[in-house]
Amino acid sequence: MIKIISSTLFFLPIWLSAQDITGVWTGYIKTPGSQLEYELAITGGDKKLSGYSLIIYPKDGIENIGIKTAKIKQGKKEIYFEDGELVYDNFTTQPRRVKMFGDLTLIMKDTLMILQGSFSTRSLDFRDTRTYSGEVFLQKTARPYSSKMLITMDEINLVHNLLFTGTKKPKAVKQPTNNNLKKETTGTVIKSPVNPTERKIQKISEIFFNSDSLLLSFYDNGTVDGDTVSMVLNGKMIAQKIKLTTNAFRITIPTKIGQNDSLLLIMHAESLGLIPPNTGLLIIQDGETRHEIRFEGDMQRSSAVMLRKKR
Repeated sequence: MIKIISSTLFFLPIWLSAQDITGVWTGYIKTPGSQLEYELAITGGDKKLSGYSLIIYPKDGIENIGIKTAKIKQGKKEIYFEDGELVYDNFTTQPRRVKMFGDLTLIMKDTLMILQGSFSTRSLDFRDTRTYSGEVFLQKTARPYSSKMLITMDEINLVHNLLFTGTKKPKAVKQPTNNNLKKETTGTVIKSPVNPTERKIQKISEIFFNSDSLLLSFYDNGTVDGDTVSMVLNGKMIAQKIKLTTNAFRITIPTKIGQNDSLLLIMHAESLGLIPPNTGLLIIQDGETRHEIRFEGDMQRSSAVMLRKKR
């Protein structure tokens, strides 16, 4: 349930009727042992509210995202919410069947709107008696389209269920020359085989492998904001204009390369998304060996990984 805190009780009824709580709220839920990113999207009007909740469980550098419907009840002075059906997840393991309940207070700090309070959970599996409780902290964002909630819901074609999304999407920010890219491990700049007059290549990592093939998995590294990349292997395009998300784009490459004992893998940014620069996570699976490489780029520079056969 949500209550308004005001220093003057006389204004309390006016605040309740005047505040628009629809939109996207971003923040976290916290227990004594952990803190997880959490978002709440509230839609509707005239006290008929509904929405969605999003939670992120980080594991092995990957964001495991779950989105549920949210039931929201507004009283005269309070709002009570609970999550409902799971509508999206990219979990690597079977998710637990749990229902979450929230009890929040609306706090005004100048122009900031904050929801703060507590939550508790109840298992829907009678064999699982574990329960959790803790703190909730959410702040209404002025940029809902940069939230993980709306970016993910747009990908799964559910964003139209939110009435406030009639707001015009922000235009992508033009990225100036980026001087904050990681320095090359070798200190050398290589000419790109694609658009050589426009891109410089920075070798950010060198990997030694044993297998006859490598599995490459590409993810967005951080907020999913529409980054797209193309991949070039030894001058040959192997994937073009791939949109990076929390779901992996996977490709297997052969490593039998004749007389040559090395492969040059280049990631070219095709777009910078809503939050430049273009960033990604590359996971290379060499048999049982796993390598994680974070890369970034813009329209002037691209990241490269040198792959060498162990002798």
